[in-house]
Amino acid sequence: MNEVNLEQERLLSPKQLSEIVGLSPAQIRALMNTGKLEFVEISSKTKMLTMSGWERFQKNATKVNKAERSAVN
Repeated sequence: MNEVNLEQERLLSPKQLSEIVGLSPAQIRALMNTGKLEFVEISSKTKMLTMSGWERFQKNATKVNKAERSAVN
């Protein structure tokens, strides 16, 4: 039988994530409201985030201009 190691990720409030990443809680909530930042809806009033969700947002939101891309290749 295969054993799966599932590690539960810590859930963060918008305020906690904002303190870690250097944005305001309002900016975090705006990203959540526009669907750019994923979250876990615990209840209609409680929405929590994860660092892996923040990392995915950063990866998707980071744009590299053509000059920088050419320099890398």
